[in-house]
Amino acid sequence: MILARTAVAATAAAALALSSPDPGSGSGDSSLVHEGSAAQRGRETVFTVTAEQGHGSLTVESEAFVKKLTLGEKRFRTGKDGELYTRVAGMVLCDVEPGTYPVELKEDDETVDTAELTVTSDMDPGNRDFCASHTSYDDAVDRTSETAPDEDGDGGGVGLGELAAVIAGTAVLSAVLASAATYLVTRRRRRRSP
Repeated sequence: MILARTAVAATAAAALALSSPDPGSGSGDSSLVHEGSAAQRGRETVFTVTAEQGHGSLTVESEAFVKKLTLGEKRFRTGKDGELYTRVAGMVLCDVEPGTYPVELKEDDETVDTAELTVTSDMDPGNRDFCASHTSYDDAVDRTSETAPDEDGDGGGVGLGELAAVIAGTAVLSAVLASAATYLVTRRRRRRSP
C-alpha cells in the first residue's frame, strides 16, 4: 500500500513538473542563450537567438547594455534542425555596477525568453582605457561583425540578395545587348559584300 502511494505521488509530481513552464525557458518559439561566462564593462558579449519561421520583430534588451539590440529577419540563418538562428553582441556599459542582470528577448515588445548576464569588476587594460576615454559607444561597435546588431529603422537598405540580383540582371542585359550589336554588325557586312 505504501509502495502504491509512493508511485502515485511520484507520477503526480512528475506530471506537475512537466506541465508547469520552466521560468526563463521562453515560449518555445524563440530562445536566448548567452555565449560565454562573465562579461567585462566596456566590452561586447555575445548571445545566440533562435526563432521559428515567421517570427515577429525581435529585440535583445538589458539595463546592462548601451542600447537594445534589434534583430532583422534577414540576419537569421537556418540551422541543421531547420530552426532559424543568429548571434548578436551587446556592448556592456562602462558605468554599470558589477553583478547579475537579466537579458530579455522580446518579440513584438513582449518578453519571450530571459537569460542572465554576469558583469565582473575585473577589466582588461584596453577596456579600462576605453571606459576612461570619452569615445562614444557607436564609434567602438564593430559594425562589420556578423554579431553586430541591425540598425533600428524600416530596414529600407539594399540586402546582399537584392544586390546580387541587380548584378546578375545587369550582366544578362549586357550580354543581350552585345549579342544584338554583333548580329547587326555581321548582318550589315553580309549585305555589303557581293
